[in-house]
Amino acid sequence: MTIWLIGGTSESRAIAQRLTQQGLPWLVTVVSPTAARLYQGLPGQVKPGALDLAGMQSLIRQHSLRAIVDASHPFATEISQRAMATGLPYLRFERQAIPLEPPAESVPDLDTLLQPTYLENSRVLLTLGIKALHQFQPWQQRARFWARILPTAKAQAIQVGFAPEQLICDRSPTDALAEQALWQKLGVDTVVTKASGGPGGVPIKLAAAQALGVRLLVIARPALAYPQQTHDLDEIVKFCRSKLFKQFDQI
Repeated sequence: MTIWLIGGTSESRAIAQRLTQQGLPWLVTVVSPTAARLYQGLPGQVKPGALDLAGMQSLIRQHSLRAIVDASHPFATEISQRAMATGLPYLRFERQAIPLEPPAESVPDLDTLLQPTYLENSRVLLTLGIKALHQFQPWQQRARFWARILPTAKAQAIQVGFAPEQLICDRSPTDALAEQALWQKLGVDTVVTKASGGPGGVPIKLAAAQALGVRLLVIARPALAYPQQTHDLDEIVKFCRSKLFKQFDQI
């Protein structure tokens, strides 16, 4: 009997470590072999690769999975929706939200952002990842854009209409001063990011925005009706223990 951990985030490694310390067996699924490296040195099983609902059901049967702890990225809604549809007991690990202060502003979704009110004639740095970039292609003549992406996504970004000189192929800076230096170099007046919490660099971007007076537009997290959620690792341990040892508790 095993806990299924949906991973790929820094918090998912912390959860795996805590489950290991408590003697609770786990299996983690991630999208790519690169993400699988996050769990090096830990004793659980790591399964890379995308899963549809049928693949999930097969995984559940094959490994006698008893419950799901979903620690996927806050914007990875498809995997969360499929996991909830499996019928297994499910607990969502949800990152704590970062309170926004001016000049930061919450935007409900990407469709809302793609309105003249937000972007027309602006100098914009996008820190949304590769998947969203194609939606900005029609805007290339209406605003000046740069996009920060992982180096591995450069070719894909060029395919969807971004020139090499518009791409910052690097991970996010780990401190506000480095972030400020980039924004000043580009001369941006607007930065777009996601409400990805602390691990997503929102506090660093907020500090840089306040220091420079740059408008920070933060795309809100998608609203999903999770059956239960927590940001407390102790609650996750309690949930996992109750599902793995449920039959003994009933004797």
